Amino acid sequence: MLTALKNGLANVLPPPALYWLRSVKRAIMFEPPLPWPYGPDEASASAITPAIAIAAPAFHGSDDGRVIQDIALEKYKAKQLPSPASYYGYEDVLILPAKEIAKALTLSVQYINSAHVNGDVAEFGTMGGFSAATLAMSMVFDLQRQPLAKSASGENPFRVLRLFDSFEGLPEITSPIDQVAPHVISGAWAKGGCKVLAAPELRERIGKILPPHRFELYEGWFADTVKTLPPETRFAMIHFDGDLYQSTMYALVPLFERGMISIGAVICFDDWNANRAIPTTGERQAWKELVEMFAIEASNSGDYSVGGTRFLIHSYRGIPADPI
Repeated sequence: MLTALKNGLANVLPPPALYWLRSVKRAIMFEPPLPWPYGPDEASASAITPAIAIAAPAFHGSDDGRVIQDIALEKYKAKQLPSPASYYGYEDVLILPAKEIAKALTLSVQYINSAHVNGDVAEFGTMGGFSAATLAMSMVFDLQRQPLAKSASGENPFRVLRLFDSFEGLPEITSPIDQVAPHVISGAWAKGGCKVLAAPELRERIGKILPPHRFELYEGWFADTVKTLPPETRFAMIHFDGDLYQSTMYALVPLFERGMISIGAVICFDDWNANRAIPTTGERQAWKELVEMFAIEASNSGDYSVGGTRFLIHSYRGIPADPI
């Protein structure tokens, strides 16, 4: 019966799908991967998912003493692999940092809903739109997860995703604190850097997840756009990815001054461990000054991915009482 089923699948499935199924079976059995049956120009090669499990045998090395790198390159050159990614597990290895960021942001949104924290969600620095899209997806079910947040009409309000970016890349770096930071000295952070998506592209991407009334783009430098927020604005979560010390201060000082960060809010710093995690640089130095400036009481709820960390805000000088 099993043979008949295999023969039936072989007659029905297209060759790329059949190759994928056989590759998965071999991976589970820790068998060598199948030779790649298509030519280098075959379009079907791109249709094979990079997450196929034929990565598993790669980490066992070779009996003849060759290193994994040599084996992988040899197999790829011989067309025995659809792509280098399929050998060493692209999904689990190369995008692990991105997956961890997505997990942290998603859990943060779930936290503000379960803890009934008042306010919207903000991101400062949108770059390629990955984290913005993650936040948008996490906010889809706000209606069901904000049982205590009632509007004047008695309906559950939806949070708004507020996205801040210059869409011109990083600003001119003028702060002496930033100018001596390793990322700036090396040129990794420079004026115009980190520019990826234009505003219309980001608006289109997020518009496929949330309706227009549930998100807003603020185009311009943080120091200018934050001033445009109405006084009643509150934030339950902030994802800060502006990299620089000066950008951090331009964004967060006005928010704390105006009491716009709610009790229980979570602030995620994407580049907390940048600049070799030197405490006098970047977001670390900015946060230290903010804590002193506003007498902030907060809990560090842990690092995530390779560079981020999160704080839960308990109180600060000028914090308004949340409505019940």
